[in-house]
Amino acid sequence: MRILLAVVLFLLLIVFHEFGHFIVAKKSGIKVNEFAVGMGPLIYSKVKGETTYSFRLIPIGGYCAMEGEDDESNDPRSFDNAPAYKRFLTILAGPVANLIIAVLVFTVVGLLSGIITTKIGDFTENSPAKEAGMEVGDEIRKVGDRDIKEFVDISGAISDFYKDKDYKKPITVEYFRQSSDTVTAVDLKVEVKDGNAYIGIMPARKKPNLIEAIGLGFTETWKNVKMIFVILGRLFTGKLAFGALSGPVGVLKELGNQAQNGLTSLLYFLAYISVNLAVFNLLPIPALDGSKLLTSGIEMLTGKKINKKIEEKVTIVGFFLLIGLIILVSVKDIVNLFR
Repeated sequence: MRILLAVVLFLLLIVFHEFGHFIVAKKSGIKVNEFAVGMGPLIYSKVKGETTYSFRLIPIGGYCAMEGEDDESNDPRSFDNAPAYKRFLTILAGPVANLIIAVLVFTVVGLLSGIITTKIGDFTENSPAKEAGMEVGDEIRKVGDRDIKEFVDISGAISDFYKDKDYKKPITVEYFRQSSDTVTAVDLKVEVKDGNAYIGIMPARKKPNLIEAIGLGFTETWKNVKMIFVILGRLFTGKLAFGALSGPVGVLKELGNQAQNGLTSLLYFLAYISVNLAVFNLLPIPALDGSKLLTSGIEMLTGKKINKKIEEKVTIVGFFLLIGLIILVSVKDIVNLFR
């Protein structure tokens, strides 16, 4: 059941991506030959107008096949004959659709689970903060020499303070207690686990209104976009190993795992995957949306088209390299399933 749910959710993210291409292509007057849900052998299709709508056997993808997108066409309404700005917007619509889905899902997560605050919601066992006299409801204002704006800032401030690994020295924590309207600073010794320092607190959450939840949706989406670029940077610089990558198999497995952890965990991970799809497709790699965005953008700036035959050859090479990478990562993911 978990696997089926994971497949359906992953398929929906791909379909939303392709629907972004589809709807803008239609609005731009570009001819769409087929809109497919799934890949591989045909299960069912129906022709409506000039477009074939189809369901295909393998439920891990889909596509929006536009006339003249990947080959030459004399049709005046082909993708290649459309103005550069229309091609640019049509391709951009796929990643944008995934970002919109991410914002919406993160908004729902905020409404369901609440917004994390800088107040203490609970303490861990043997909490240094509790032993120092702090109470549930206290608002963390400062840790070390860093002002705390978000709860995640606390771990960053602690890491910076103990970058020399001298965990014996106390760290100063400043907090506000609303009941007495006082600001207090205490020096406490941290708890150390697996080489990381903790003060032993968990965040309180507040129930957001709709506007706050929407704001959280945009904030979380942007945070995840930045995090993905950080991860990509580490991959390219060798600071992160190839084994950290996951393909469709790994993603489906993790979706299934998150389904066990509850609805909010599943939704959060789903939104994270949607951001991944958006960012990955924006990269200027042949066979991905980013490559077409780059060529359309160059044409918009210079007024000159990229040679179609050269573009086709580069796309084919990029496609096979991409498929090869997916196969390698998927083999690694399948091997990990049995460990």
